[in-house]
Amino acid sequence: MTTSTCSRFLLAAVLILAVCSGSQYSAVAQGTAYDGYTLFNPNNSRTTYLVDMQGNTVHQWNHARNGGYSVYLLENGHLLRPAVTSTPAIRGAASAGLIQEIDWDGNVVWEFDYAGSDHVTHHDIEPMPNGNILMIAWEVKSSTEAAAAGRVNARTMWPDHLVEVKPEGTNGGTIVWEWHAWDHLVQDRDPSAANYGIVSEHPELIDINLGGVSGGPGSGDWLHINGISYNPVNDQIVISSHFMDEIYVIDHSTTKEEAAGHAGGQYGKGGDLLYRWGKPQNYGAPGSEVFDVVHCSYWVPEGLPGEGNIMAFNNNERTRASTIVEISPPVDGEGRYILQSGQAYGPTAPHWSYSNGSVFYSNHLGGNQRLPNGNTLITEATSGYLFEVDPQGNEVWNFSFGQQIARSLRYGRDYPGLAALLGTDVGTNPALASTITISCAPNPLTDFTVFNYSTHSANDLRITIHDMLGKQLRVLHLGDHAPGNYQATWDGRDYAGNRVAPGMYVYSLISTTENRVSGKVLVTSR
Repeated sequence: MTTSTCSRFLLAAVLILAVCSGSQYSAVAQGTAYDGYTLFNPNNSRTTYLVDMQGNTVHQWNHARNGGYSVYLLENGHLLRPAVTSTPAIRGAASAGLIQEIDWDGNVVWEFDYAGSDHVTHHDIEPMPNGNILMIAWEVKSSTEAAAAGRVNARTMWPDHLVEVKPEGTNGGTIVWEWHAWDHLVQDRDPSAANYGIVSEHPELIDINLGGVSGGPGSGDWLHINGISYNPVNDQIVISSHFMDEIYVIDHSTTKEEAAGHAGGQYGKGGDLLYRWGKPQNYGAPGSEVFDVVHCSYWVPEGLPGEGNIMAFNNNERTRASTIVEISPPVDGEGRYILQSGQAYGPTAPHWSYSNGSVFYSNHLGGNQRLPNGNTLITEATSGYLFEVDPQGNEVWNFSFGQQIARSLRYGRDYPGLAALLGTDVGTNPALASTITISCAPNPLTDFTVFNYSTHSANDLRITIHDMLGKQLRVLHLGDHAPGNYQATWDGRDYAGNRVAPGMYVYSLISTTENRVSGKVLVTSR
């Protein structure tokens, strides 16, 4: 999309999307999008992609193991990713068990196994400035242990814990810090238990009787922590809980022993929660629930617009209209979070948010990243649609892959990890220049639409059409092309010749080398 007028929006009840003709990546960056390279792996896949601003694949890594969730490009040019261990004893959503560092050529240069009969890593990881890695993991608590901790109708539970590992050698490391949610519980049902108390008087603790446990037979997934982010300025960690609809802030300055207790560390509270936000009912406070399934808790890094704020992806399952939320937690002069007696943690409203009605929706997963120019990169996970918005909410860049993508990250071309691998000025590398473009008109489609596409080199081309859940509905096999401009027509029908239902669809032009450019087309009723 070429201008700020190309934002996706709803027009009355007919869900008409205004799309600029020429919805192609080669025309996106007009001084508004943040120039760089976007890293992602399709959910639970064995391939990681690095794409440029035109959607061309600059490089891809092929792995021997499925990816667990997220992926990072380190400053040394290596990937850091969760990976699925061979035979995990604990199987749940996004369970992994391995952390791998992988060089440019796809070789595993280091890995750490954290999986056993009573623990396994899952979902997100976080590389730290000191070279260590933070991980999210489950641990198993029996129904007997749950009952002793005051859980009503106790059954096996998998509370989350956090682990910081210092890498050593090629396949090992030392755990230098850890935090366990099980050490910071409260309940008001069993007076004989050590953690008995009035829930509303202990917002620093988690009520063990909140929510259920899920994940299938034998599972005990309780909090379902899915995002972790570290703030080196205040030495704090923020995590997001899918099942509790909250984000939690934890003091990382504690020792292992202090993290297991209620005192110590820079803020004097040990491993108790320093701050929580999203659902005040969880700790008996008044106020409205904000999150309805939350992912990707994220500190805005120092030096970026909004530095020190917290962002999160609010899936909004009930309304089916997702939101990116950025909050500025209130703190006092010593950096301690302010909480008025009998009230919920502030703020009462986000510092910034992005939404676009039902056009922007992911029922699970999802990612957000603040960029140096103040824009925000968003991962609409279930559709595999990545897009960038400016502070006013205008969409200035997009890329559609057609498969689920949990997270994506943009790296500027001055990022050391890119300079070491692609040269000091990757932006001028002619091999990375855009070679294919595509747009369509009319859009919305009533009877048919014409794809206008071009290639700047000889290519074997095809056009794919997917629904917003990533299901492929049609492939137009175009064949070999000499350089030039071309057209192809789609009549709004699937493989079987049936008219597709009214709604939003993703089209992609794919070349011999698997470079792709994509856009969206709205199909309306005749």
